[in-house]
Amino acid sequence: MTANMSFVTATSAANSRSKQADKPFELNVGGCVRPFPREVLLRDGLKDTRLAVLLHRFDEWLLKDTDGATFIDADPFYFIWLARKLRYLITNHIDVAEIHAGCSAFAFYHERFMAKTALTIEAHEGDEDSEAFHSFMEAIGGFIKSSAGGQGGCEVLSVCVNGTTEATTDATLDDHRTFNDRFTKYAAPVTQVPTTTFDKVVDFVRRRRLSPDAVPPLPITDDWPQLLRTLEMYDLMELVYLSMIGKSHSHIRCLFRDFMHGGSHHEALFKQVGGADGGLLFVIQPECETSEDRPHAFACHIDGPLIAPTDPTAEVFTGRVITFYSITGAFSEDDGIVKIAVPHDRQYMTITGAEGVVKCERGGGGYVAIGGGRLWLGWGQDGRPIDDIRSCRQWVNKDDLPTGKTYVGSFTDDGDATLAGSQTFTAQRLEVYQVWTTRAADPILSGAQLQELINMTGNTTATGRPLYKGERDGWMYPTMVAKVGTASNLLLVIKDVANHVIACHINGTLKQPADAAGVQTTRCPVALYSVSGAFAEDGGIVEITVPHIHRRVEVAGTQGAIKAANGINVGNVCIGHGRLWLGFGGQDGRPAGDLRCCYQYVRRAELPAGKTYVDVGSFTDDRWATLAAARLLTCADMEVYALQQASGGKSTGSG
Repeated sequence: MTANMSFVTATSAANSRSKQADKPFELNVGGCVRPFPREVLLRDGLKDTRLAVLLHRFDEWLLKDTDGATFIDADPFYFIWLARKLRYLITNHIDVAEIHAGCSAFAFYHERFMAKTALTIEAHEGDEDSEAFHSFMEAIGGFIKSSAGGQGGCEVLSVCVNGTTEATTDATLDDHRTFNDRFTKYAAPVTQVPTTTFDKVVDFVRRRRLSPDAVPPLPITDDWPQLLRTLEMYDLMELVYLSMIGKSHSHIRCLFRDFMHGGSHHEALFKQVGGADGGLLFVIQPECETSEDRPHAFACHIDGPLIAPTDPTAEVFTGRVITFYSITGAFSEDDGIVKIAVPHDRQYMTITGAEGVVKCERGGGGYVAIGGGRLWLGWGQDGRPIDDIRSCRQWVNKDDLPTGKTYVGSFTDDGDATLAGSQTFTAQRLEVYQVWTTRAADPILSGAQLQELINMTGNTTATGRPLYKGERDGWMYPTMVAKVGTASNLLLVIKDVANHVIACHINGTLKQPADAAGVQTTRCPVALYSVSGAFAEDGGIVEITVPHIHRRVEVAGTQGAIKAANGINVGNVCIGHGRLWLGFGGQDGRPAGDLRCCYQYVRRAELPAGKTYVDVGSFTDDRWATLAAARLLTCADMEVYALQQASGGKSTGSG
């Protein structure tokens, strides 16, 4: 829109308002048409709010309903509340004490409409090129019709729900075909869904459109099963899953449904899911007993791809951030969806090929074991997998259950609970979704923290040149090797899933062996650092000196493996005689499927005097401790830097 057109439009809108000044201003919000006291917004202290500018300058840019009333695609109950506040306003300040954590929709709209803006109600020629105008449109454009340059759509759509009109826009419904059809194809009123439930569903979808990169919380409801049934009926469960996981800038698509993609054989699962970027969400509904009045459904989110072995008899062990969710059945209905965290030292999964088996310590086995065996696919009781991934086993330890939630299931004699009604079951439905984010991963440390760490290594005139970042570049070992190359004077920074941050300075290189199946050992100064988590915060960054005899780095070729003298430990990179392993493998003598699984320990005698080690529970006995949350750790992120000296500077290095 040109500057002159914008100015003329705003001027004509002002003239139109002056002619209708004697008429009450009617506003249709979400299908509820009521008089709205917009004149109160002209008061000092309110006229610089986004809503004041929207209704007094850009009201002609808003959609109209079939009766010509101005339409805003928002929660009508928020505007009813706001109108009451404005009518009985004593000062030019709106008391928001009634908006609390339980009113997610109210808070959502209040932040958008009543925030201050530098854009004025009075139009000034050329001000649409200003930063204030662009900032206003970024925040409010979702309510402005598309023909006026917004993203609010072109048409108001409505449906009758038990005698009440519910309305939204084509833009809100555009990506949801089943729900859109209810507004556009079917003339009959909605009678099978309570009005309050339907209203919550509409507003949930609306808030998702208005904040596509955020994570709108699920609606608050007194009848969670009814809300869940309605969301599922209108094919909106993917939105539910994104809100459940809670990661911003996220997207989702279904990769596998057992009844659509080759049935229940594990090869069909690997074919559809294997190698998909991002994370995976398994959604499982166990078969119900005929007498069961509480159907169970749960989900398991794995923050990374499924890596299947190339050898049909082999296993692939990979570190993964794993979270379980009880969708319905295992907890009180009042709790809604319940998140169950997996212990830090069980954040991994194991997958075997068509001719192999992942064995359970308690007996039995399967094709896929997730979270230290908290979920099994292809579970067989006799130690062999069943060629049906719907044969499952699921359990959580009693200590895994979150406080403040009411578990209504049973416990075994070992104290184990389950999200499935029964620990072993056949899945009635098994779906796998790909979940990925478009947001760039944040650095592990701030610039100041990174420089402080670099200074601790003795490289006080150096800066860190980023070479590799797991969350950006992927976790495959060959990728890291290629990114780091022959760079020297390296700094590794690792954050585990419990937000412990550890670092390792290598005053040398990650030199690759000439033989891709071999191992290269390089003696060089190395040092370990606890940046956060293992020691009291007032102690700052803590250095752990590696004994001189153990200052070496072992690097496997891209087809090789480092095996410790104990015959158990194996990985891609071994630093400081096993004090830090990257790509730490499982029990089959192979490195992990990627670098994300690591192992870290220090001797208790190596902890520096004068520093308070707070993870006393991490002592395995009188000799061993760790700088991570657990010795076997899964990385939330990993970074590798090359320390580059400023002109004239000299590297002193660790040790």
